[in-house]
Formats: sequence, C-alpha cells, structure tokens
Amino acid sequence: MLGRLQMDIDECIVTYIRLMKNVFEKSSFLVDWRGQAKGRFDPKVLENEIKAVIAAKGHSESELFNDGVNRGCKV
Repeated sequence: MLGRLQMDIDECIVTYIRLMKNVFEKSSFLVDWRGQAKGRFDPKVLENEIKAVIAAKGHSESELFNDGVNRGCKV
C-alpha cells in the first residue's frame, strides 16, 4: 500500500484496520459436513477487499504490480 498505491501511513493504517475487520470478523467451521478440512476464513472476502482498495486508489485490478515507474518508496 505504501509503495505501489502511494498511500501515506495514516491512510494505510485506516485501510488495514477496515480490511482486517471485514476479512476476519466471520469465521467458518474448520471441517465441513463431509469431513473435508477447509480454511477458517473465506479467501474470496480477502480478494474482494484487496480489489476494493486497489479500485479506491484509481487502479485496475488487472494492472501489473510493477508498472516500471520509479517511486520514492521502496517498500
């Protein structure tokens, strides 16, 4: 968030807190009714939250992470 999305520290903290609350507030069972193990949290929610952060900064979700632009932050 600091480097590629060029967010400042305060914006990163607020975004991270919101993202983690939305991703980790609902947990599911570790084993489904068929006895199959599954993740405790839904990875699709995390994916959607990350896409929302990227879109909120005005970028396309299909943009390359390294777009070749030299930025000041190397994080």
